[in-house]
Amino acid sequence: MSTPATPTTPTDPSYVDHALVSPRAVRLVEAFKDALARMHDEEGLTFDDLTAVADLLQKVQTATGAPLALIAMPLYSELFQGGGDGYTPCDDVESPTVIPGSPRIDNPGTLPMRPEEPGTPLIASGRVLDGHGRPLAGAKLEIYHAANNGNYSGLYDDGVPTYNLRGHLFTDDDGRYTVTTIAPVPYADEHVTSVGGVAEAAAALGRSLYRPAHIHYEVHHPNLIAPWYGEIYFQGDPVIPVDFVGPNLAHPDLQAPTVLHNDPQDIAANGFAGPYKTAEFDFILKTRTSPDTATPKEAVA
Repeated sequence: MSTPATPTTPTDPSYVDHALVSPRAVRLVEAFKDALARMHDEEGLTFDDLTAVADLLQKVQTATGAPLALIAMPLYSELFQGGGDGYTPCDDVESPTVIPGSPRIDNPGTLPMRPEEPGTPLIASGRVLDGHGRPLAGAKLEIYHAANNGNYSGLYDDGVPTYNLRGHLFTDDDGRYTVTTIAPVPYADEHVTSVGGVAEAAAALGRSLYRPAHIHYEVHHPNLIAPWYGEIYFQGDPVIPVDFVGPNLAHPDLQAPTVLHNDPQDIAANGFAGPYKTAEFDFILKTRTSPDTATPKEAVA
């Protein structure tokens, strides 16, 4: 018969406060180790592979100043992406490019921009709907995107106003929003791509060094299960299949149809000096009273 172990004390090297042990944390660590073991056995994962990835992520973190967890997020973000069942897919967390406190604009309205802001004008519009296809009036939309050179205002000391191409508005009684801005373009973040090893890593994965054109949105409303965070892309963008970020393509439900307008009378009627674009995108978001499966947009249009 074995002798019970003598209880340890905080002064003992073997002391463990069992009240602080988290069974979930223990299970998660074991599951992670099991996953690495399978990759080792099935894919030939080596310690050098792990250190190479960790080293590259650390270099990017140093170059950008973003938290390491957010630098690594593209590797696993799809695992936590919300949406599905007819709802608009969403990210789990705020983007590291957001700047709190953006100015409120009218609806319809125009994002703050510099005089002669480079780029093609874009009118982005759509609706915010619940799972029944009903409008969410008064939803707050945070809207922002990079300038034509790929830089986001307020992140670097480059002389650009902090809230350039950033603003927020509230949907009208029909859940509609309309904002005029400059059409985003694909960009390569020079702070990331200048890091040694990034170009080689992208090439090894068959990826471009560029990100597809996109607009960042956040949607907040008291009736939402959770705020919506994410990026809206544009159908037909050739960079989407080779996006620098993430292991998978942008979800088709996150790609807005875009139209280029060249008619002189149409251009003049909208107050532009040259061709402009329009993009229409509806958000279908789950509220506290929404069904598990959303009503198709076509059924309530």
